This record gives sequence, structure tokens and C-alpha cells, in this order.
Amino acid sequence: MSGFGRLMRTLARISRTRYPGFVFGLPLSRREIPVFIYHDIETDAFARDLEFLRRNSYRTLGLDEYLAAREGRVRPGRSVLLTFDDARKSFGSVALPLLRQFDARAVLFAPTYWMQPPQRAADDLFMSWEQLRACVESGHVDVQSHAHRHALVATAPQVVDFANPSALARFDIYDWPIRFIDAQDELGKPALGTPVYRAAPLLSAQRRYLESGDITRACRDFVDGHGGPEFFAQPDWRMQLDRIFDEHARRTPGRFMDADAFERLVASEFELCREEFKRHLGYAPHCIAYPWHLGSTPSLQQARRTGFQVAFGVAMDYRAERHRSRLPIPAYGRLKSDWLQFLPGDQRASILGALRRKVAGFGTVQHLAH
Repeated sequence: MSGFGRLMRTLARISRTRYPGFVFGLPLSRREIPVFIYHDIETDAFARDLEFLRRNSYRTLGLDEYLAAREGRVRPGRSVLLTFDDARKSFGSVALPLLRQFDARAVLFAPTYWMQPPQRAADDLFMSWEQLRACVESGHVDVQSHAHRHALVATAPQVVDFANPSALARFDIYDWPIRFIDAQDELGKPALGTPVYRAAPLLSAQRRYLESGDITRACRDFVDGHGGPEFFAQPDWRMQLDRIFDEHARRTPGRFMDADAFERLVASEFELCREEFKRHLGYAPHCIAYPWHLGSTPSLQQARRTGFQVAFGVAMDYRAERHRSRLPIPAYGRLKSDWLQFLPGDQRASILGALRRKVAGFGTVQHLAH
């Protein structure tokens, strides 16, 4: 995928994003409660954010208090909602101790598939159910849903790359679409040589393309038989894999999942997640943070049918927030934690410096397959 393509996709996302006025140096509007999103957490950076909030008399709300405030049932004053996606290990080791130290509240959104013991050491990135229970019992954290698989699915037969050492090192575990091999779904980082198809978040996609497992195995076997990682030192490695792919695609093409099966797959994201919560934490979540961005209207309808009452998206979903009454469940946008120190207050950050950093990073923020 070219740097130009990533740049154009990033600019398109920015054009769909509405940022609150405080990012540009304006005061907070009346009843405005900014919501910030974190992923992996570093001690110094998060401590600075909490110190900024304390110094400027911002309260950190629990989830129910935030929702009550947005519905006009309470008026909490100057406040924010801190949210954390993915339930990475750094939440337990970094964020939770700091929340205790600053007597702060937060919401942690956990993708339930990844809370089980990993099959590979390289996938040991996430908290356990025992650690999530400790978060709930701490009184500082509301644990809610980040769907079940947190998955991308292939949406077209177009191959955008093959799993190679450089891409495996660069892209996160979530950035690799589910593979359909021997009638089973395979998640996580793929084996070298695996074809990577054009993809989209499962809860936003309109359909799913099921690749041929025979093609995937042929590409993987070819890499294994030609040096493994060393194969990718050859300047024409992509051409060689394209040839293997084309040879097998003529004999065993993939197919699109039928509509009913796809609807059941989407429904399982909500159903399995709630089952796992009830089994391990003793309650079913009522709130979901959509992976990547707010999902399709059918997925929001399915979320409501399954028992979810509220959804969170990201910054590009702020425009949906203005039309919450038209959505199956209320939805709220969130800002990256980078913007927290732009809030009104002592030692407020400057927009000009942030814009320079954002422009410098335009070419690196696009996910691998979408």
C-alpha cells in the first residue's frame, strides 16, 4: 500500500471528523463533557494527564454518572470521561495504580476473545479475567464491552499484501483480518506468506469474503520451502507470491459469505461478549465501544436486540452524536488522549504544535488492509 494511498485515506477520515471547539483554544460549552480514548498506556504520559486534570479541577466521571449527565439528570460541573480500549496489560500495571493514586475513575472496554489465555506467547498482550475482576472491585473502573473478536474481515478478493517480516513487526495484532482456513476462523498475526485481502471492521462491513484455504496454504508452504523469513530478502518476493496466488486462485477461488451467515457472525460479536462477561464477571455489559469506529446501522440494531443500551465511537463519529435520536441506540464520539491537555486550564497545550505532529504522521496511521 503506497504512502500516497495512506495519506488520502487519512485526509478523508479527517474530513469526516468534527473536533470540539476546545481543541482550537475555545472554552468548553455549557454541559460539554469531553470523552478521551487511550490504548497502550505509558506511566509518565498518563500521570501528566491526571495531574493536568487535578491541577485544573476536572472531575473524572464513572460511566453511569457520565450518561446521567448527558441525559440531563445530573450536573457534574467541570468533568471528563476517560476510556481505555483493548484491556492491554499496561492498563493493569500502569493505569490502575495511577487511577488509585489520583482517586480517578475510568471506563475499560474489553474484547472478550482476547481475555482468554493466548495460544502463542507472542499474543500474550492482554489482561486476564482475574485482572478485569480486580479492576471492577477497585471502585475506580467500569469494565464494559469492546465486542468479542475486535476483528477485521476480508470484504473483496483483492490482495493488498502478503504477511512478511516487515509488516508483522509494524502492524498490531488487530490489524490482520480474520483468515478462513479449513472452515475455521484464524485470528491474530498470520504465518509468513499469508495473503492479506482488502478488509473492513466486522461491525462496519456489509459483507465478508471467504478466501480459499488452499490458496493460503499454498502461499505459506511456498515461503516455508524457500527459506522462511530469508525468502523476503529477495527483491522479487512479491512477484513470486503473486504467481503462486494466481495459479491456485484459478482452481480454487474464494466466495462471499451468504447474508444470513454474515448476520449471525455480526450477532455473535454481541452475544459471545455478553456470555463471557456473565461467566467471568457476573454481569452483562450494557455499553459497547466499537472497534475502530462506530459500526453500521444493522450492527447497532443487533447491539440493541442483544441488550446494549449505549455505544461509543471515535472522533469521526461526533457527527453521529448530533443525531442520536435517529440511531438504534445512543452513540457518543471520543477524542484521542493526545487532545486532553488542550482543555481549558493552566498550562494548556497549543494547537499549532499538535498540527505539526499530526501532519508529520499522516503516512503512518492507516491500517494494513483498509
